[in-house]
Parts: sequence; C-alpha cells; structure tokens
Amino acid sequence: MRLLIIGCGSIGTTLAKAVDEMPEVDVIYITDKSKVCAAHLVEKLHKVKYVDNSDESLSGIVNDIDLVVEAASQEAARHFVPFFLEKGVDVMMMSVGAFADDDFREKCFKLSKEKGCRLFVPSGAITGTDGLRSASAGQIDEVTLITTKGAKSLRSIEYFKKKGIDIDKIKEPTVVFEGSARDAARIFPRNMNVAATLSLLGIGFDRTKVKIVCDPNGERNTHTLIVKGPFGEITSTTSNVPFPRNPSTSYLAALSAIAALKRIINNVWIGV
Repeated sequence: MRLLIIGCGSIGTTLAKAVDEMPEVDVIYITDKSKVCAAHLVEKLHKVKYVDNSDESLSGIVNDIDLVVEAASQEAARHFVPFFLEKGVDVMMMSVGAFADDDFREKCFKLSKEKGCRLFVPSGAITGTDGLRSASAGQIDEVTLITTKGAKSLRSIEYFKKKGIDIDKIKEPTVVFEGSARDAARIFPRNMNVAATLSLLGIGFDRTKVKIVCDPNGERNTHTLIVKGPFGEITSTTSNVPFPRNPSTSYLAALSAIAALKRIINNVWIGV
C-alpha cells in the first residue's frame, strides 16, 4: 500500500511513525504547510517522501497512492477530501468536524458513491461508537456527550474570549459550553471532532447534545457518551491522555487512525 498523509501534527506524525514499520506499506508521502515539520519526518523515517501541498504537486502523485489520510484541520479537510475523492482515491478523514457543514458532507458522500472510492472516519478519541452504530439500526431517543478538559486545552479558544470567560480564573469544574454538536464542531474545530463522529453515527448534529466542562486541575481529556432508546441505555467514559505538545488532541485519536489503517490493509473488520 502507498499512502499520503496530510498534516505533520501530533496525529500525522504518530501515524507516519507507525506506518513506517508496517511491511505492507511501501511508501508514505507527507505534505504539510510547514516544510520544516515534514523534513524532520523525511529525515527520521525510512519510507517517507515529501510532496509539496499544491494542487499541482498532489495531482502528480494520484496514480501512486492508494489512500489519503487527512490529519491537518477542518480547513484542510474541506479542500483535500473532495479533491482526492473526485479523483477516485480512498480517503481517511480525521477532522470530521468539517462534516457539520451539511452541503460539504453531502458533497463528499456523493463523490464517494459516484467515483467508487471509500471514505473512512475512525472512531477517534472516544469509545462506545460501536454500540451507538448498532443502536442506530433501530430507534435512538437521546445522545449526550459530556467532555471534560483541562485549562491547557481550552485556554486559547476564541469563543471564551468573546464570551468573557477567563479559563485561568476557573477554580473548580465548570460547564463552559452547552449546546448542539453542530455548534460544538463549529466553535471548537480542533477540540470537538468526537461530537461530529457521534452525530454521524447517531441522530444528527442538531439533536446530539454536547456539554463541555473545564476542570482546572484536569490532566486528561474525558468523554462520557450517554445513548438512550428502546434498546436500553449506553454509558461509556473514555479518559484520554493528551499529547504533551498539543493538549487539545488525545493520543487515542492517533491510535484509532492506526487501528483503522490496519483493518483497511488486512481487509478484516471485527465488530462492524
């Protein structure tokens, strides 16, 4: 298999290092706005090749890649996901919050069907998605996500500045946002991809409820998923270790991408 990884941040770098050790993968193309970051991976890893992130350069390797992994940002996803789907290339998308835009989501889903390529969305930094997916085959009455994060991962978010919320002055666990998954994905584009994944699997972006709690002493990103319906009730709590250099991103999100890639390569899907 031949890959293109878009983005050399925490997830992209972790994925590249793991893939570099997979015998089934022959070459890993890397692209990023920061050539310095990409150059570091090219220097450290064996199978990595750098490619410029211009449309012209990326079009030039379309016939040399089997899968594109978007691990950059919602902005990058909006451009590159349809760009490669249009060319019939399978895509794995990490910045799934971009799908809160209905028109963009439908465009990508339509391209995947029309071009005969696959669009993968890993479970990310949360557990319980398997149960939610199963429940969606019947009736779901309620989906709630309660996310608790430390001050480090919330401090620089513009939304809180506009609302006059000083994260550094919070002394005890405090609810700092309550609303729909659509609003959460829009307001917190780098923090709430989990909400988008749950919305896609369950009852949609407008009916999925999200509550964000700031815990000033918290050192983990915790997601509690509550699903209710005639089938019963699902409660799942995931306590994630964040990346040291990027506290808004959980290590489990990168592991979910690695696990998804292994299933794609082996063409064996357990728990589907």
